Amino acid sequence: MPIGGAVRRAVLAGLASASRGCSGDVLWGRDRLTALVYHRIGDPAEPGMEFDPAVFSATPEMFDRQMRWVSANFNVIGIPDLLAHMDGGPRLPERPLLITFDDGYRDNHELAFPVLRGLNLPAVIFLATGAIGTDRVMWWDELRFLLLRTERTGADLPLVGPRSLHGAPSRTSARMELLAALKAVTDDERVAAMANLREVLGVGAPRPQTPLFMDWDAVAELVANRVECQPHTVDHPILIRVDGDRARREISESAAEIARRTGRPSVAFAYPNGDWSTDVMRAVGEAGMRLAFTMRLGPVRARDWQEAPLEIPRVPLDATDSWDMFRLKACGMVSTLLGVTGRRPPARLTELV
Repeated sequence: MPIGGAVRRAVLAGLASASRGCSGDVLWGRDRLTALVYHRIGDPAEPGMEFDPAVFSATPEMFDRQMRWVSANFNVIGIPDLLAHMDGGPRLPERPLLITFDDGYRDNHELAFPVLRGLNLPAVIFLATGAIGTDRVMWWDELRFLLLRTERTGADLPLVGPRSLHGAPSRTSARMELLAALKAVTDDERVAAMANLREVLGVGAPRPQTPLFMDWDAVAELVANRVECQPHTVDHPILIRVDGDRARREISESAAEIARRTGRPSVAFAYPNGDWSTDVMRAVGEAGMRLAFTMRLGPVRARDWQEAPLEIPRVPLDATDSWDMFRLKACGMVSTLLGVTGRRPPARLTELV
């Protein structure tokens, strides 16, 4: 993403400030809610990695470092704290921060949970319930797998047309084009396009030896140790790409399954891909959700999230983030300097520095 010199200088000035020891009250004050969003924890450059590298939010080492810094500079809260505050209970502490994860990947339990437990930090994981306890591979991970495994050096790809697949850069470019195109069509069209892609690339669907997603025993252990598990739909469709009945089922059935499995009410929701509409938000509320999280760029002022608790922005993290970029994001500097607070962030925030 090209940026002007003035913006770049402002970001670098913020970076200099961050490197001097950015604390949670820099720029954003003490009454803002910071909600970090992670997906996978692991090393996307690990040899043999065949799935989507963009889904990785931090390496295990970086996640540990981030959590220690967060613990020292913010007051980490959980979903129950937000609800109690909404109901007229205790005020939130200064510099409140929520740690969230989307999807329910196995590494959230195996790699992130021990760090959280060791630091006594609460968190919330939003689960795509149809993947929990299965060997399922989500379509974005399958997309990377198919393009890595194909022996074709070119193909007429669904939705985007003829593309070279000669060499890693061409395959990465094709994957990014397909990723955007697949997110822009209806869910039924996406399913058909993925079936077509397997055929034109001559590669079967992946069957991982180790499941990518956690099982329900892991969910039970998490819930017993201050890590809430809340709904993120059943099959992770982009809810604005399906009809109203399907959207309502995805929301209500995932909420019911989590409540049944955990014995705890489903009260918070994360929109797949961060996309929602007025109708989707209404369905979330009707399913009993009191909080819902987007991928619009936070942090968010206290009065704003309380006025719109079903549209809470978050701070997206990426495994390619430098240490300074992480602190810039967490302190609200990136959203402030770019003027995109409460809006979807640029595609690659990491290109700023």
